Amino acid sequence: MILTPPKDVSIEVLYNVKNLFLELGFTNIQISAPKEHDQIIAFSSQLAHVVSSAYIKSPAAFEHKGFSAGSYKDLTRVAKLNEVMWAELFLENSGNLAAEIDGIIERLAEYSRAIKDGDEAGLVELLRDGREKKALIDEEIF
Repeated sequence: MILTPPKDVSIEVLYNVKNLFLELGFTNIQISAPKEHDQIIAFSSQLAHVVSSAYIKSPAAFEHKGFSAGSYKDLTRVAKLNEVMWAELFLENSGNLAAEIDGIIERLAEYSRAIKDGDEAGLVELLRDGREKKALIDEEIF
């Protein structure tokens, strides 16, 4: 549960709301400013839905049977969505989401250039950087 309380909310009210959600079975309660919430949700949720939806549109998606396993399922799971609801959520957070989309396009272009140029060292570096960032992020979370 992510709480985005107004600045003037009392600690007592926040404590009571947090305890209510814990009683309801939530195990992780985050408190965030609305602006921070929207920036993080653009990255952690909305971008994943956009990427999944775009990825599944590849003509190869119709030919993958027998060739795919967990990574395909992981990447396409959230393409099965309620398009009306998600369109509304995307547009309500359009600035943050568009910035995340632009950023991933730039990063994907780096991989594309390295592959097209046959730049094995550059590609290895890009992949290493991604692996190392994932390891750092996992360390911070766990």
